[in-house]
Amino acid sequence: MKRRMFLSLALASSSLWVTSPLRAAKTTQARSLIRAAPPFRTAKDVADAVDRRGARAFLMSLSAEDTEFLYERIGLGGPDWVALAPRLAPGADGADAEGLSIELAHALPRNAAAVLKVLDPIEGDDRILATSRVCSIPFIEGVPHNYKIMARRALSQVRDPTLQAAKRRCLAVLNQS
Repeated sequence: MKRRMFLSLALASSSLWVTSPLRAAKTTQARSLIRAAPPFRTAKDVADAVDRRGARAFLMSLSAEDTEFLYERIGLGGPDWVALAPRLAPGADGADAEGLSIELAHALPRNAAAVLKVLDPIEGDDRILATSRVCSIPFIEGVPHNYKIMARRALSQVRDPTLQAAKRRCLAVLNQS
């Protein structure tokens, strides 16, 4: 965090020394390019960073844009991205925990098997990946069109015998929502 603040101050103070309009434009463009690229490109990059720094430190280091990029990838349902949820959950605070649950819910109709694999079989308010949090249609900004139908359909297609108990729990919660 101190390093991030130092870099922000260094970037902000560097603009005081810019005299040429062309140089100022190039400096601004370079800064926007630096901010535009997340510190990771793949789920493996995220997993490696979490392994090196810990989930909490990793999540705290992300900008709002980086967090959005990460959660969007999880929500798209790619198996490698969804598989990151149990690694990220121990470091998730209130907002990150809610975001993680919501993005797993977005991923449910797209890749039900991947989501079922990461669900916590133990229920409780302190369980970020609990079935009751992910399968209960936890959206804040409106439910995607036909969400419940698509989620049920995706769940019904899961045939893996090791996921049947999680599938039943998820369907029960979804049907009550």
